[in-house]
Amino acid sequence: MAGDVKRYVTSCSVCQLTKPSQQKQAGLMVPIVPQKPWEYTGVDFVGPLPRTQSGNSYLLVFVDYFSKWIEVCAVREATAQVAASKFLSEIFARHGSPTYLISDRGSPFVSELFEHTVSALGSTHRLTTAYHPQTNATERVNRTLKTAIRAYVSDKHTAWDRFLPQICFALRTAPHDSTGLSPSMMLYGRELDTPLDLITQPSCDGVDDPDVQAALDLSHKRQKHYYDLRRRHSAFGIGDLVRVKSHPRSDALANFTAKLAPLFKGPYRVSQKLSDVNYRLIDVETGADAGVFHVVNMQPFHTWDSASFTKQNQKRILMILDDSNFVVTHSCIGRILFVP
Repeated sequence: MAGDVKRYVTSCSVCQLTKPSQQKQAGLMVPIVPQKPWEYTGVDFVGPLPRTQSGNSYLLVFVDYFSKWIEVCAVREATAQVAASKFLSEIFARHGSPTYLISDRGSPFVSELFEHTVSALGSTHRLTTAYHPQTNATERVNRTLKTAIRAYVSDKHTAWDRFLPQICFALRTAPHDSTGLSPSMMLYGRELDTPLDLITQPSCDGVDDPDVQAALDLSHKRQKHYYDLRRRHSAFGIGDLVRVKSHPRSDALANFTAKLAPLFKGPYRVSQKLSDVNYRLIDVETGADAGVFHVVNMQPFHTWDSASFTKQNQKRILMILDDSNFVVTHSCIGRILFVP
């Protein structure tokens, strides 16, 4: 009988869609392991920032997953045309076509123009799953860029684009935690010289045949170990019912506040397993494709089989509640009391 009660309570649709989960976030790390420079490239917009004298309000950031080399452009608008143009001039013209270009699902990157440009240059465009931007390496670079800009600009907030060359040089020549080498050494096999280097070390040789892949593998293992300490394994099968985080936004005009909105929406049914952590879902009622979701945003959706809840168990529960003078405050238990 205890099992029946537990199954009945956990199958409450209202509770499943409104109450937060107390478990660790789902989804162990699945590292992207590039084998050569510009095999995997991330792209993202940062902004809007204060408009500069040149009219720039956004940063467009590209990062190579292998070498950690970055290309940063100050632009006026975060549009598909700008993204496509800069991808052509800053990446393709300098480094060739990446095998994979990874972006979020922002409107500039899912537009037909951008998709056509990436495809025409021979790259495969991959999108991060909704509300899980960690797949895109530019998210970490963006934080570093904003910190560096904050340090440079002081109170000159409309002059941030003037300092981008110095900031990029610093990031390209600093050793990276993942490789132990600077992006310039990874990409060119040498450090970028400064006037001081030419004076003090005129004949400095580069590192001969660094075991970069071993360093990257060790870094991935270390990152995965610490990442997975805060995560739990979660898997779903084809046909499973799930609920997904709703991520609501407040709307004052509609008298809608996100604090009182359901935390989850659903139920949805798993239609395809794309990887260990990504699943394609369909709407249970309409059968329409709901998109691709990461397990961090998914929870099981429980249903109640009323046929298994016998009249005898109903009576036993009522007797227990009556004997203990139980005060009904929970909606699910309240529904038990009124089972016909």
